[in-house]
Amino acid sequence: MSALVVLPSYNESGNITDLIGSLLKLRKDLNICVVDDNSPDGTSQVVQKYKQNLPQESQSRLHLITRQKKDGRGGAVRDGFLWGLEQPQNFSAFIEMDCDFSHDPQHISEGLDLLKTHDFVIGARYPKGKIIGWPITRKVLSRCSNFLTRVLIDWSVHDYTNGYRFYTRKAAQFLCEQPQRFKGYIYLSESLAFLLKKGFKGTSFPICFVNRKVGKSNTTLKEIFSAFTAIFQIAWAYHKKS
Repeated sequence: MSALVVLPSYNESGNITDLIGSLLKLRKDLNICVVDDNSPDGTSQVVQKYKQNLPQESQSRLHLITRQKKDGRGGAVRDGFLWGLEQPQNFSAFIEMDCDFSHDPQHISEGLDLLKTHDFVIGARYPKGKIIGWPITRKVLSRCSNFLTRVLIDWSVHDYTNGYRFYTRKAAQFLCEQPQRFKGYIYLSESLAFLLKKGFKGTSFPICFVNRKVGKSNTTLKEIFSAFTAIFQIAWAYHKKS
């Protein structure tokens, strides 16, 4: 199964090359697309230099998109998917994951196996996964956000806000055709609402989410609290008759 891993990045120069190296070694059928928001720490330049020192076969599997400014995780993932859908490799699977090793690359094979019988797959922290290294306040906010989203949209989904996901080409194409109202982290919930409303078949499997050890989180308190407002807008659109 030929797959494209989209890595949305902002100030991830301390993590990005180690993650790319892990992914390149993991499976030969993986291509990687780093979508960097012109990071002040030079993430794009780090990726370019790293690519130049790779063997030719690995160079051909690593791609970089540098956007002009910071424009949200959701927008970065969407741009990566749009790019991937246009490529001659005809990728059959699309993966999104964080750049800071919060999402273990070793879970990729499990996610792709489940994708053979589903349209999308979530690497989920809830209900049976784990979270390591988060302060209690972050855990409470995450739990509350997911509980609210489950109540407002679809109770069957346990983790609306984790960005370790796998999509079939059809599902990725569908998402790219939808009007994107939110470009930040809340797009994780919006994209699921799109898929669920259309009737795409999804599942999840438990993962161990480990808080980053290098760099700072790009999620701000302002973004977290604005997401609570946004979720009501997403839920309204989800339940609105087409």
